[in-house]
Amino acid sequence: MTSKKITKKNEKKEKGFPAADDWRFVERVLASTRAHTVYLWGPPGTGKTYTACRSGVEGREVFTISLTPETPAAELRGFWMPKGDQFVWQDGVFIDAMRKGARVVINEIANASHDVLAILHPVLESRQTAQLTLPNLETVVPADGFQVVCTDNLPIDQLPEALRDRFKSVLHVNRPHPAALAALSEDLREAALRTFDLESARAVSVRGWLSVQEFEVEFGRRDACRAVFGRERGEQIFQASVLGAA
Repeated sequence: MTSKKITKKNEKKEKGFPAADDWRFVERVLASTRAHTVYLWGPPGTGKTYTACRSGVEGREVFTISLTPETPAAELRGFWMPKGDQFVWQDGVFIDAMRKGARVVINEIANASHDVLAILHPVLESRQTAQLTLPNLETVVPADGFQVVCTDNLPIDQLPEALRDRFKSVLHVNRPHPAALAALSEDLREAALRTFDLESARAVSVRGWLSVQEFEVEFGRRDACRAVFGRERGEQIFQASVLGAA
């Protein structure tokens, strides 16, 4: 291959998505007992949460939580609740998973508040030091098999430094999961792949195409696009899917 051809190939790569992990590798890492803290990021609608909840679980329970800036730390850690004339401690999602050696999938980790981060930091430490002391003064240490998988659309360098330093593995995906694509009809699958490669303002996730496929049975392709994406955008996407032009 000449240097000119190599340059053109590199230019094409730079204009498209950056290099990313394939889904088969992602699933291998999730199944590894060494990957107790994983950060999985990429565009919306690629199947990150789907895979994090199902791949490499090996019989463990899976707990999921999606964070917003308003998510209270108590939702992860736990809280006191009245029972008769007493107050008893109720474990939150995170503590319950720690005790059971389960997997916790945390979506939109970039939205974590300072209070939530104060809980995550000591638990995302190494296996030897990870622990969390509750308000009832009990110290909980993660049971064998405990794993935290965090998903987001942002690259890890946009997370707070103290948080990004705690992930054992960082995985990046930029293509839809094969299982999601397989759920689409052949023509919608081709349309999904075309629109997925557009710039973020125009790209359409597989999740959107799956919704179109559901509506299409009742409404037809044009009105299904309108129902999912809105009138103007839906018409544009319908034309693109029919004409085969992104």
